[in-house]
Amino acid sequence: MSRGVPRGMDGKQRVPSGYLALFASLYALQGVVVAYFFNYNQLYMMAGGARKADAADAQSLALLPFILKFLGGPLSDRFNLLGFGHRKPYIMIGLVVQSLGLLSLSLMQPANNLAGFTALALLTVAGLALYDTCCDGMVIDVTPAADRDRVQGMLVASRAAAAMLCTLGFGFLLEFTGNGPGRGDPVLWICAALGIIPLIQALIVPEPRRAEDAERFQWRALGVLLRPRSLVLLAFGAFYALVGYGVEINLGSFYNEALHFRERTIGALGSSRYVGRVIGAAILPVFAARLGRSWVLKAGVLALAASTMFQAAISGPAPAGLAAGAFGAANGWTDAVFYVLAMEASDPRMAASTYALFMAVTNISVAGGSLFARLEAALGTPGQPGYRLAFLLTGTFVLLVWPSIRPLSRFPSQTKTAL
Repeated sequence: MSRGVPRGMDGKQRVPSGYLALFASLYALQGVVVAYFFNYNQLYMMAGGARKADAADAQSLALLPFILKFLGGPLSDRFNLLGFGHRKPYIMIGLVVQSLGLLSLSLMQPANNLAGFTALALLTVAGLALYDTCCDGMVIDVTPAADRDRVQGMLVASRAAAAMLCTLGFGFLLEFTGNGPGRGDPVLWICAALGIIPLIQALIVPEPRRAEDAERFQWRALGVLLRPRSLVLLAFGAFYALVGYGVEINLGSFYNEALHFRERTIGALGSSRYVGRVIGAAILPVFAARLGRSWVLKAGVLALAASTMFQAAISGPAPAGLAAGAFGAANGWTDAVFYVLAMEASDPRMAASTYALFMAVTNISVAGGSLFARLEAALGTPGQPGYRLAFLLTGTFVLLVWPSIRPLSRFPSQTKTAL
């Protein structure tokens, strides 16, 4: 970065406070909206009269923009929107689309027009995906190399804290108001209103200047995905993510339908999973050097399988909280492992492009919610949900990635990364 960049007490260049506040607000807003969609949107549809399997299908369709969100990067890289810039206008459009989508959801009856509700939810998530991707681009544009660790740590913490607090807070609010159209709408209004904060911040901060040598998305990065190690890594990512997401998105329904937990309990359990994710990711570096690459992978797979099966044994809030924390920790650990493996597999000549594609392909995990719901429905009987057997089978399913551990345990010759 050029002159005028603030420095910390250590003399290192820092991101200007206005940009940092905008980034933190955007990441926190992501946490708020994701907390709603992952924990309560499916219950909202079911409370509004939609069948459970249909609600799960609608939920998976609504989250499809997460698969394609990497396209927002090359879009904003290439096009200066009407002369207003490469980042700010896209971020602002995404925020407006998300807020309008959330408000419109509160006006739609899922039972009467599930297709329309799904389309609005998809539009809402598309807005989130757009500002998310363009925010990441702006972070790269303005963050000095020496300040990246600090900035990324603050942003991840902002998103995690917002998700934990809102999952818990929304649960208490919905227990008071009830869920579904006409009752659970205040949560949608809150999510929409919170988008005003980063929108105002985006209006205030100037469009940043982009470095001349900033990396643009390169479509030839697709060729990296065809390498043998990349294919193994993608299979690993798809399997673990399908299980992790498929189970997590249906836990709210399980708590509500099979265990008859109240909304505040569902919120507390959702927060436990987020805490577990943070812990799982945080302890990975501590144990990685001691365990070695092979056992790091084995530990992640075994923990995810065991914590998924553990859900079948719970009968009350206390064991559910323990199971939620364990499941979150297993996902946090395995996510962190996959991110490192994806960085290693990325072509250093186009690192951002290839890394974005690894992330995009593994986002097919959004289909996991619908697949798990269909499995549960097939195993259940009238008056007897099939969740417990579905958890056992799904936990077994993730063990199919075991053959990928050996090839992924070998370090690529071009990297010295130590996990």
